Amino acid sequence: MFMAVILQNDQICRYIHTPSSFARQNLLYIQETGRLKSRDRHISRRSHLESYLFFIVLSGRGTVTIGKNLWEIGPGDHIFLDCQEPYAHESSEDDPWTLLWVHFYGTAMSGYHAYFTRHQKASVFHPDSPSDFQSILEQILILEKNRAGNRELLENELLHRLVTQILTWQTEIPVKKEDNITSKLLEIRGFLDEHFTEKISLDELANLFYISKYHMSREFKKAFGITVGSYVNSQRITKAKELLRFSDQQIEAIARACGIEDNSYFNKVFQKAEGITAREYRRKWRGQ
Repeated sequence: MFMAVILQNDQICRYIHTPSSFARQNLLYIQETGRLKSRDRHISRRSHLESYLFFIVLSGRGTVTIGKNLWEIGPGDHIFLDCQEPYAHESSEDDPWTLLWVHFYGTAMSGYHAYFTRHQKASVFHPDSPSDFQSILEQILILEKNRAGNRELLENELLHRLVTQILTWQTEIPVKKEDNITSKLLEIRGFLDEHFTEKISLDELANLFYISKYHMSREFKKAFGITVGSYVNSQRITKAKELLRFSDQQIEAIARACGIEDNSYFNKVFQKAEGITAREYRRKWRGQ
C-alpha cells in the first residue's frame, strides 16, 4: 500500500536510521533513505563521509560532479557514490528532479567498492530495466516506515541485493553473432574448461584462436573478471577439491591429474586459494 502511495502521489519522505551495535559490526545498514521532489534549484556537496549513496532520478534533470568529472543526468539514471570522495549533485532550476535514494554503510562495503573500482564500473549508469533497483529502494522505504523489529536484517538482505545488482548489471556478455570478440572469448573459456589439465602458454592459446596475446589477456579479464592464468588455476583447484573429497588418490597423483607436476607448487597454489593445505582440506571435508 505504501509503495503505491510513493509512486502515485510523489510524496516527500525521509527516514534517518541509527543502527544497532549488531548492525554496525555485522550488517550492511541504512543511514538515511527517502524520496525527494525538488521545487527549485538545489545543490548538495559532501566529502569525507563514511557512507555510500545510491540514488535514482525518477523525473527532472540535474548534474552530478565526482572529483573533477561532471555528468548531466535525467530520468532513469542511476548513481552510486563513495561519499569519502568529494562529490556534489545539483537539481536543475528549470526542471527540478525527483529522487529515490539511500545512504548506507557496513564493514563489507570497502571490499565491494574496491571490486567496483577495480572492474571500472561507471558511477552513473542507465540500466534497461530500472524497476529492479527501484523496487529494492521502495522496499527499504516501507521497512523504515513500518519500523519492524527485524528490519535491520531485512534491510541487510536488500542492500546486499542492491550492491550485487550494481556490481553485476554491466558484466553480462551479450552473445551476438556480429560480436566477434565476444564469441571468441566464449570459445577460449570453453577450450580452457576442457583443457585446463594440459600445459598451454598464453602464446599458444592466442595462436590457436588467431588473436593477439595482449588483446586476448585484456579482453578476457574485462569480460570474466579474472586473468587467463587465474582462471586455469581456479579450474585446477576445483578439480583437485573434487578428487580430494571423492577419491582415495594420493595428493601427488591428484596434483598431476589437475595438470600440476610439481607437488610443492600444487600445495602452494592450493593453500593460497583455500587458506589450508590439500591434506587439511581432505581431512576437514571427510570429517576425519
